[in-house]
Amino acid sequence: MDTKIKMDDFELNPEVLRDDVYILTEINNEFESIYLNVRAKEKRIYTDNELINLPFPSNNNPHKKEWNIRAKSYNRFKEYLRQKKDNLSILDLGCGNGWFSGQLSKSLNHNFYCVDVNLAELKQGRRVFNSEQIKFIYADIFTSDIPKAFFDVVIINAAAQYFTDFKKLINHIFTLSKTNGEIHIIDSPFYLETEVNDAKKRTEKYYQSLGFPEMANNYFHRSIWDIKLLKQSGYNNLRFYKRPEQRTPERRNRWCK
Repeated sequence: MDTKIKMDDFELNPEVLRDDVYILTEINNEFESIYLNVRAKEKRIYTDNELINLPFPSNNNPHKKEWNIRAKSYNRFKEYLRQKKDNLSILDLGCGNGWFSGQLSKSLNHNFYCVDVNLAELKQGRRVFNSEQIKFIYADIFTSDIPKAFFDVVIINAAAQYFTDFKKLINHIFTLSKTNGEIHIIDSPFYLETEVNDAKKRTEKYYQSLGFPEMANNYFHRSIWDIKLLKQSGYNNLRFYKRPEQRTPERRNRWCK
């Protein structure tokens, strides 16, 4: 089966569609099973009715206060994007259920490519945000045949911590971005260098308390220095957004997509 993408316009082969999600790489069922079990334990698997309104949660959402903070990040980025020209090509990497691009597509005229390795959430996102502006894609960003120099904007929203090698990730993303393309890292935890070891210990303890200690092996802790080093190396179009509560040292180790 041909999974190759046309490099000029990112036209995806309909033959690789599964429940309206494009499958570009082999599915990793083991990781997805652990990930979804953890999310269920954390009560982060949402109904379609809840998802369609995120990051603006219902009163019954168990993480309402947290989503209220996420909404501030969303609104800030939406206002930034509103100042741009229309019809940008935007990669939402580690999109989960696609809420971020789904909401943006309701008021902004851009082309969104939502990429993740969680098929269940991609299917839900496609079902809930059924827009011509959005494509949901199951793909390993490093091995998939995704066009170079294509994207105007790349979003990594609450997902940087799931990539093993951060510098490799950024290097690769820049090959997928246009010459003046931008990378926006939003709501991903970064720590002071002196806090990284303690953060790792909290993460291990947290996942052990949930009954899924192996999940700690898929969560990687970055220091703020990692961002500074990349910028010093000439990555001027790398934008890092702190969450309001991260203006002081981070004390939480859970993610919230």
